[in-house]
Amino acid sequence: MRIDAHQHFWNYSRDASDYGWMGPEMSVLHSDFGPPELAPLLSEIDFSGSVAVQARAREAENDALLQLSDDHEIVKAVVGWLDLCDPAVEARIEHYAEHQAFKGVRMLIHDHPDPEFANSEPHRRGVGLLNKYGLSYDLLLKPPHLTAATRLVDTLPDTRFVVDHIAKPRLAQGWDEEWAAGISAIAERDHVCCKLSGMVTEAHWDRWRDVPYTNYLDFVIEKFGAERLMIGSDWPVALCAADYHAAMNIVIEWASKLSSHEAEAILGRTCQSFYRIEHP
Repeated sequence: MRIDAHQHFWNYSRDASDYGWMGPEMSVLHSDFGPPELAPLLSEIDFSGSVAVQARAREAENDALLQLSDDHEIVKAVVGWLDLCDPAVEARIEHYAEHQAFKGVRMLIHDHPDPEFANSEPHRRGVGLLNKYGLSYDLLLKPPHLTAATRLVDTLPDTRFVVDHIAKPRLAQGWDEEWAAGISAIAERDHVCCKLSGMVTEAHWDRWRDVPYTNYLDFVIEKFGAERLMIGSDWPVALCAADYHAAMNIVIEWASKLSSHEAEAILGRTCQSFYRIEHP
């Protein structure tokens, strides 16, 4: 089963005020995006479904995404949002974990001004509760946050972690040495996976094709191995730079040069295992 491990849905016409991060330069995102828009895109590249990831720091996001998972077969899993720094968060974790499609949680680590936030005591305590309920944690990072995130995962060896968007290297600047050192370190932890997603929007949007993506992809497969890598589109955010198929084909075409076993892992098997998605 091929799965897009990272994409988003939203009802912009109803909830525009929740998406303040979508500036005027992101006008292409100022529309509604749901499973009916994604389904044909998946079908055209022979993908069975996707993992819907939170785009709002509100519990209402969990409810909306879980409703979509109930109504649309292509939504194989949901990564929601909870305030893991809330001392009373365990009750909310338990509540959402009861839904079969709720597979993990994400907070916006890279939006916190403190680069040490990932390993701060309140955050670490909340993340530490997830494994008890069978949930994983998506690490939304930029290179300066990798050191603290590595300390976090070291304290929680039984928790499943995945790095979103290969930790957003500065692709527009060429090779990112800070990223390379940080991703190498976190990759040494076997309970950490990595999403090959969100790359086109880290390049110059009008020159996204100029980036040496293969250099970055070769680097992460050397560090993580195919069994800990998973493809993701970051649709519709990726539309700021490229269409769905162009964003996905960066990884699909690169993976076609690997062994069939490696390619199958990256295009679906890793995601299915990590998020504990049952085969239909």
